[in-house]
Amino acid sequence: MYSHTINHPHPFVIEKDSFVVPFGIRCTSALACKFAAIRKCSLPFDWVLPLFPNKIQKILENNFDDFIPDVHHGIFQNKYDITLAHFNPDINTGVEEYTRRIERFNNIIHQSKKIYFVFINEDYLYDETYREDKFNDTLFHEMLELERFMKNKYTTMNYHILYFNFKHHTIPTDSNIINIVLHDTVSNEPEEFRLYCGQILASLFNTTLSLGYNEALFHN
Repeated sequence: MYSHTINHPHPFVIEKDSFVVPFGIRCTSALACKFAAIRKCSLPFDWVLPLFPNKIQKILENNFDDFIPDVHHGIFQNKYDITLAHFNPDINTGVEEYTRRIERFNNIIHQSKKIYFVFINEDYLYDETYREDKFNDTLFHEMLELERFMKNKYTTMNYHILYFNFKHHTIPTDSNIINIVLHDTVSNEPEEFRLYCGQILASLFNTTLSLGYNEALFHN
């Protein structure tokens, strides 16, 4: 059984008319958003791994330059040291899909609507490295740095970062990070974990849980 608490220094209300952007570490965030029926389209960070906040920052600093590696020669790991998973077997179509996803992200990030970035540390379940306090402190520090960077780059952005982890962090009063602290793990089954995170999101966004997915989810 899982349980969770929500850690944030200020009250907050989820806005219905908003965008949701999965932000790593792997496909967990996108799948949880899909289960919660808040995922409306594919975006560039949906199916990549491992996606830490410092890598996201480097990608945004470079405006997605060379985000798509030389996939025509079987290279799926880009210069940011992340792998594009679930790439379309039709390589040309896959390049078109990722190009559209980048365009969608750049359009969303400049909208006036509220944006909710969703970051989930699934690997905590089955990788001891991800459970270390030092690792988690570093990860959270990277997220704070990414937040500062985005505030400076996208000055009109209206956002919150839903940060799912098994560690309770001290949130600075000027931060829009919402720390969703997970508890009581008794299983390392990823599907069960992703479903639970989807349940949390569905509760926050007041949506109906939608179970299941197929291969087509990875190719749009």
